[in-house]
Amino acid sequence: MFIRHTHQSNRRVISMYNTVYFEISGICNANCPWCVTGRGGLKAYPSRFIPPGDFRRAIKRLFDESLINSQSIINLYNFGEPLLHPSLKEILQILVDYNLKYTLSTNASRFLNLDSILLENLQQFFISIPGFSQKSYNKIHGFDFEKILKNIDLWIHLIGPDKIQIQFHVYQFNLDEIEHASLYFKQRSVKFFPYLAYFNDFNLTKSYLDHNLTPTILENASKELLLYYVDDITSSPLGNYQCPQQNILTIDEYCNVLTCCLISKADPDYAIGSLFSLSKKEIENNKQNQFICKECLKKGISQWINTVQRPEFLQKSEN
Repeated sequence: MFIRHTHQSNRRVISMYNTVYFEISGICNANCPWCVTGRGGLKAYPSRFIPPGDFRRAIKRLFDESLINSQSIINLYNFGEPLLHPSLKEILQILVDYNLKYTLSTNASRFLNLDSILLENLQQFFISIPGFSQKSYNKIHGFDFEKILKNIDLWIHLIGPDKIQIQFHVYQFNLDEIEHASLYFKQRSVKFFPYLAYFNDFNLTKSYLDHNLTPTILENASKELLLYYVDDITSSPLGNYQCPQQNILTIDEYCNVLTCCLISKADPDYAIGSLFSLSKKEIENNKQNQFICKECLKKGISQWINTVQRPEFLQKSEN
C-alpha cells in the first residue's frame, strides 16, 4: 500500500496510542450476514494469520517509533477470529516478553488451553454471541449452540469470570432470549453486556444511508436489525464531534496501518502504508485525512458505528 497525498492536519502529533487494534487473524469461521467478513467482503484481499516473527517486529517497531508504551492496550482482533491462529501461544508470549497488556475477542467456537503465564497480561476476554438458542445461531454464526456454551464454561474456568464479558448482539429475532441469557451468565458471575447489532461493514452501512441497498438485503435488514435510532444519530450536527478512530491505531495481519477499524480490504482507502515504513508523524498526518473519512463524517457513519446503542430495556438486563 502507498500513502495517499492528502491535506496536512494542524493537529499536534500524538505522544502515543493507548489503544491498538492488531489483527492477528484475517480469517473468521462465523457466517455473519451483517459483517464484512461473513459476507465475503475481504476476499478481494487475501487474508492470513500473521507470522509470529512479523508480529514481534511490529511490536518492536511500535516501541521504536514511540507509537506505544508499556501502558498501551493491544487488542488482538478486528474482523477476524484470533483463536483460530495456529501460533496464538507464540503471539501471546511476545506480548509477555514486552510486558504489554492485551484483550481478546472471540465467538467461542474454539477452546484453547493457555498457560497461566500467557494469561497474566490479559485485561478482558470478550465473547460475542448472536442470541441464546440454536435457532438464533442458525441465523447468524452457524455454530452448534450447545458446544458454544460448553466452550464458554471452559473459558470461565480457565480465565475466571471477572475478565470475561459476554457481548450479546441484539436482533429482532432474539429479543425474547435476552432475559434467559442474562440470568444464565449472572449465575456464572460473568458480565452480560447486550447491545443492538448493526452493519459491521462500511459499504453496507453507506448503502443503507444512501437508500440503495438491494431489495433482498433491505428486506432482511428490516426483519433482523433494529435501526429505529439511526436517523437521529446521523442527522445530528457534528459540532465538536471528533471520530474516536483518530486516537486508535489499527493494524492488519500484513502490518499495514489502516485508516480505521471499519473499512474493508477491498476499499482503496483501506490502508495508508506499512508500519515498517511510516513514521509516527506520517501516521498522524495521514491516517484520518483520507478522502473516505470526510464522507464517513458527512454521512454520519462514524457517529453511528462508534456509538454503542443500549436502550434502557437492555441496560436493565445487564449484570
